[in-house]
Amino acid sequence: MPSGNPGRSQDQGRHNGGVQRGARESVQGVGQRVQEGAQQAGQHLRESYDSAREEMGRQYRHAEGMMARNPTSSLLISFGVGFGVGLIITTLLGERHHETWAERHMPNRLRKLPGSLHDTLDQLTESVRGLPEAIKSHLPDTLRGR
Repeated sequence: MPSGNPGRSQDQGRHNGGVQRGARESVQGVGQRVQEGAQQAGQHLRESYDSAREEMGRQYRHAEGMMARNPTSSLLISFGVGFGVGLIITTLLGERHHETWAERHMPNRLRKLPGSLHDTLDQLTESVRGLPEAIKSHLPDTLRGR
């Protein structure tokens, strides 16, 4: 024997079916609005692209005409722009070498020494750089404060 009220379960089924149908229709309506909005955005994007392409084509043809009328100026300007861009890129990508004090003030004949002598000079530079601290460590405490 079935328990409960059979009429009531049918009402609940109709009610739940109506709620589900309403939710489904609501979701479909939202989906349609989203689809329409996407279509409008796509249409606007296509129109913007087409107008930009036409404008760029017009500007390109104008530039071609100007270069045809003034070939020497066009060539010189192109060379200057290319040289400038190359110079900028070289400066940005080039390795930075910081010249030391010794390199700035060393006579040319000493700059051209073999690599082993350069290493010796570098070691000497490091030794001299620590000389004041080495001398200070050997002074009596009474003289260190000065």
